Amino acid sequence: MHTDQLMLGLPTLISGARWSMPRLGCPPAEFARSMRERRATHTFCVPVHLAEILDETPELPGTLRHVLLGAAPAPPAILRRAAAAAPSAEVLSVYAMTEILPVAIASAEDKLAFDGPGDLLGAPLPGVGTRVADDGELLLSGPNLCRGYLGADPLDELPTGDLARLDGERLVLTGRKKDMLIRGKFNLYPGLYEPSIAALPDVAEAAIVGVPDPSTGDEEVVLAVVGPADLPGRLRRTLPDVIDHDALPDRVVVLPELPRSGRTRKLDRDRLREAVAR
Repeated sequence: MHTDQLMLGLPTLISGARWSMPRLGCPPAEFARSMRERRATHTFCVPVHLAEILDETPELPGTLRHVLLGAAPAPPAILRRAAAAAPSAEVLSVYAMTEILPVAIASAEDKLAFDGPGDLLGAPLPGVGTRVADDGELLLSGPNLCRGYLGADPLDELPTGDLARLDGERLVLTGRKKDMLIRGKFNLYPGLYEPSIAALPDVAEAAIVGVPDPSTGDEEVVLAVVGPADLPGRLRRTLPDVIDHDALPDRVVVLPELPRSGRTRKLDRDRLREAVAR
């Protein structure tokens, strides 16, 4: 298992396998080179990190059997690139939280084939309990749930802050509670629509944020995309067939990249909001 993630490295050692640890913060080319030299069979990457690796090395080692993506949503463009770069490996997207992991796993093939609203997470793993609260928040339980937070009561169930629904036995992520935008009487959850937009041609990444409108009190809905300069015009024509009318953006902005933060390189919506406001 080639990764710098402790949460993947420890189970690797416990299972009797070998943990191939890259140098912390090493450049993408070095990460790929050490993975190839050590003949890794498994690797785990944050999606943005894998994209940087593939920019340097379009082909991943033929020894790989599994490519795991996690810590942040995997856009369709990254899933396609990963599958093309490692044709002999299975590309999997892992849904987990620090307090309980893993929760669910979905293959790149299943995620790309999913055409419903939201982001397919996959079926909960054996022993993981799931419950969707009245407000749509996903609650989790199971033997892999942490005992609790220091100084607080023990945890029996974890409120995730994620909004989800069930598609048969599979979990579908529909957004984050704190990311909700208010447009008149319509509550807009970006995570419900971003995966569908990101799956459109030439869209590498997509994110929706709200910029306060002082004249109306509502939020201007801005769609930020990574792709060619002519994307806004094309998206204006295609989006009405892809997302709800009330979720259509007021403005579409093309950026060279979406701002990210932290070691897991998660989308920084505050910085994105500032960027599109300017």
